[in-house]
Amino acid sequence: MKENKQKENQEYFVRLNLFQRIQHWMLLGSFILLAVTGLPMRFPDVRWLGFVYRLVGGLEVARTIHRIAAVIMIVGGLIHLGYILYLLKKNNFKILKAWPMIPTWKDAVDWWKTSLYYFGLRDSLPQYDRFNFREKFDYFAVFWGLPVMMLSGLVLWFPVFFGNHLPNLAIDIAYIAHSDEAILAISAIVLWHFYNVHYDPDKFPMSWIWWHGKISKEEIKKEHPLEYQRLILSDIADNSISNKQSLEINPKQNKR
Repeated sequence: MKENKQKENQEYFVRLNLFQRIQHWMLLGSFILLAVTGLPMRFPDVRWLGFVYRLVGGLEVARTIHRIAAVIMIVGGLIHLGYILYLLKKNNFKILKAWPMIPTWKDAVDWWKTSLYYFGLRDSLPQYDRFNFREKFDYFAVFWGLPVMMLSGLVLWFPVFFGNHLPNLAIDIAYIAHSDEAILAISAIVLWHFYNVHYDPDKFPMSWIWWHGKISKEEIKKEHPLEYQRLILSDIADNSISNKQSLEINPKQNKR
């Protein structure tokens, strides 16, 4: 009971807003459907994967689900691209401020210091900012892989159209790119993303940020100390400005 009360009274910070979470939900849902319906196509000789097709009602149904999920992923990717352009314009095209996922030299230094820490050659982990090098790697694994999956998938979806406009090897190249990138993406999600976000002993059975978008004060101080310091300083500055404006509006209060 005491632990529940402490959690209820805990201070939280917004990590992901609703629009960002919607983008993640679109990617999450479409990725799962694509992986589940795509793996049996990639490995038709594996009998237990054929159970998926029997479960959904056959190969044609699985293909339909796969294509619907593909459309959702493509739409989600285009929405995210538009969101990035919006942030760039909003921040006067200052790329690091608008798009903090861009890797910097600090990320390389943080990776090295983290490696030293896990090898027992350093006493503490580096001070991470809003996104650490693991999260940036996670993000760009999707960001760079998505166009490959989109383009190759469209070529395979409409082979006659693209076959009439592209070289003869285009279909074969698209098949190899699509299937290999899919295996790479699934491996990265299961081995890298799931561990860092869900299977890590500090987060197990999962981090719920993907659902409610909030991070506790304790978590942000531990995992993103530089961001926490910046938020606190910003909050202090905002309160200072607010108090100053209040005194200007109510000069009598100042006289008291």
